[in-house]
This record gives sequence, C-alpha cells and structure tokens, in this order.
Amino acid sequence: GFVGADLENVLNEAALVAARRNKRVIDASDIDEAEDRVIAGPSKKDKTVSQRDRQIVAYHEAGHTIVGLVLSNARVVHKVTIVPRG
Repeated sequence: GFVGADLENVLNEAALVAARRNKRVIDASDIDEAEDRVIAGPSKKDKTVSQRDRQIVAYHEAGHTIVGLVLSNARVVHKVTIVPRG
C-alpha cells in the first residue's frame, strides 16, 4: 500500500493529469493514470512496438497474472497492461 506521502504524490499527479485533459475536477480515470505514472513511470507513446512484440509481452504479462492467481502467498493482481512505461 501507499503511505501518506505516496498518496499525496498520486493526487498531485492526478491533478496534473486532469489539467492536461482540460478538466476542473479529478475523477477516477485521472487517479488511475496518476497511480500508473507514479508506480511505473509515464507511458512511452512515441515508442513503436511491433504487433509480434506486443503479443509476446502480452503472453509474458498473462503468465505473471496466472502465477499470481495460483500462488497463495503472491500479491493480489490489480492491473495487467502491455503499455510501455518508464
């Protein structure tokens, strides 16, 4: 989980995300994007990934998800994505 400073960081980032979207109010989609940015970094929209590479990454991430669901001591899976970040 997040500590207070982490939550503050996520909400500040969510405010920036909302502002970039020309919104006056933060909503759940802004917080979701902000959380991803804080945890994994901004998305790399300019990075071109081939369909084959995206498929390989999708299989790889699906494997992480399945293992996380099968193992009793694994952390709960909250989100799976193949969006390049960092």
